[in-house]
This record gives sequence, structure tokens and C-alpha cells, in this order.
Amino acid sequence: MKPFDISSSPALLRYRQATSSETEIRTRTLAWCSAWSSVNGAFQTDRLREIVADGPIRMATDFGHDMAVNLNFDSYATFWSPLLVRTLSEWSLIVAGPIKVQTSGNLASAELDTRLRGRAHDGQRKEQRQQMRLMWENTRGMWRLVHEQIIIDPKTACL
Repeated sequence: MKPFDISSSPALLRYRQATSSETEIRTRTLAWCSAWSSVNGAFQTDRLREIVADGPIRMATDFGHDMAVNLNFDSYATFWSPLLVRTLSEWSLIVAGPIKVQTSGNLASAELDTRLRGRAHDGQRKEQRQQMRLMWENTRGMWRLVHEQIIIDPKTACL
């Protein structure tokens, strides 16, 4: 078996082990997606609140024709909960590819493709493709979400 080519920096980066911070960001990102999924047709505000930072945050969603920006978690939940409940009877947010993580000190970013899958009230299945960027800040030893940017594929938009 031929050993990996480690003669260049990109080769080293491609095969290096993830740091504990990168692993934690991937875990927190998966937790965010899981908490975004409905339970009995309800938006899980309390589970999501446990993941976001206290104080000001920036949550932006590009619907392709409109944009929504929320500057704190309460306005974010007030925007999303009725929209989802009115449109879908159940939904889940699925990670649809690798989670790309970058860290720098107490800040980190996660980029990923996701699918919002659900069932409309008439029983019709819906699926929306979207790209997400999550920004995390480590405060008091815990990674907290401080920014979310979602770009929804207008061809598949169901919200």
C-alpha cells in the first residue's frame, strides 16, 4: 500500500485529524439541526434556545424573493414557529453532506447543505434544499450559536 503524499501543505490538511473544537462544532451543528425538527408538529423553541448565545444574535434567511433577519432568538422563534406550523404538519432538518468547520480561537464557522423535509397539512410531502452557515462563539467553555445564515434554493422552496 502506497503511503499518503505529504510533500505539500494541502496534502497535510486533507488527512489531518479534526481538533476537539471542530468535533464539538460538528456535534453542536447536528444538535441544532435535530432541535429544528418538529415534535408533534411543534417548533422546539426550548431546545433551540439552549444552543444559541444569550443576548444579540443575527439570524438571516434568504428565500430568493424575500429576506428575513432576526436580531434575537425571541424574534427568530416568533417568525419561524407560526410559518412552519401553518405550512407543515411535521418536518425535519436533515444534513445533506459534510459539515465544513473552521475555527479561530473562540470563534468557529460551520457550512453545510441541508434539506427541510416535511408533510403539508393535506398530506403532500415537501422538500426544500438550502445552504447554511452557522457561526459559533465559545463563551465560558460552551460553544453557542451567534449567527445563522440560510440560503433557500428558490426552485425547491416550500415555505
